[in-house]
Amino acid sequence: MTALAIAVYAVCGLTALLALYYCVKDLAADLVLLGAVALIAVVWVVEASALAVRDLSGATVPDPVTLYGYALTGLALPVAGAWLGFIERSRWGSVVILVVAVTTAVLQMRLPQIWPGGFA
Repeated sequence: MTALAIAVYAVCGLTALLALYYCVKDLAADLVLLGAVALIAVVWVVEASALAVRDLSGATVPDPVTLYGYALTGLALPVAGAWLGFIERSRWGSVVILVVAVTTAVLQMRLPQIWPGGFA
């Protein structure tokens, strides 16, 4: 497991815990929670960049469509979740962000299975 994968797990886990707290307390997503989702997006941008550099350096990818599909999903989900969390001014905005954080963590768990050679 690389430092980049650990960073993704940590950011997704902490964001999920924060979103769960907001859901339990029946709070709408505020700038703190939206900032946490933005941090997930930043970590995924770094990870997607590392995947692209690794691929351009000559590493072979068994299934590039699935790999880059996961990377693009990891980039798109936080953006969509932040947008929905901002628009939905009830507890359900926080629920959406919770689902995004858990889903991006699962995407990270699947990446080493798709690309066994590792990355970053």
